[in-house]
Amino acid sequence: MVKYDALNLNPFSVHQKIIQCVGKQKKVLDVGCAVGILAKEMKNNDCEVVGIELDEKSANIAQEHCVELVRGDVESIELKDYYSNFFDFIIFADVLEHLRDPDDVLKRFVKYLKDDGYIIVSLPNIANWRIRLKLLSGNFNYETHGILDESHLRFFTEKTVKDLITNSKLEISKFDVAVGDVDFFAKFLYSVAIYWPNLFAYQFLVIANKL
Repeated sequence: MVKYDALNLNPFSVHQKIIQCVGKQKKVLDVGCAVGILAKEMKNNDCEVVGIELDEKSANIAQEHCVELVRGDVESIELKDYYSNFFDFIIFADVLEHLRDPDDVLKRFVKYLKDDGYIIVSLPNIANWRIRLKLLSGNFNYETHGILDESHLRFFTEKTVKDLITNSKLEISKFDVAVGDVDFFAKFLYSVAIYWPNLFAYQFLVIANKL
């Protein structure tokens, strides 16, 4: 089943923040690129995007937007030596929470990043107020999408996201948040979430560089 096939157009969303951060004419590795919704936008910005995707249906769609589409499991895959110290940006957009060992994956992929490049990571916040309310009522039911996506293997708070990055030989250059799919008062909600990220952030967004 193809999932995560819609681009979020909200300017305060993770999708738009990633596209803006990458900019134009960059070499990008989109890890777990799904159907290529980010790859398509980055290609439109004259970026060269290499995608990695395990799901066959998603990969078939994403390959249209990538200069190369590598099919396989990110937890075991190794790229060609050609890609060592190659990419300006490596993107893990809502990917690491689906993995058994996200620390190991980050550490392995650092070698593909240029010395002056950046890794972008977005992860859902399990401490978000919505989840806290559910726990207070004894409710922790998995869903098809969102923070309690049924395919999530790991859960993160602000502290554990930061620990994940720093333990992977990376330095956080920017820590940001997203507030989820909100149609009204997005700017206000963002200003609250950036002040109290562990309570109000729906997702964390980290931009990190090599130490």
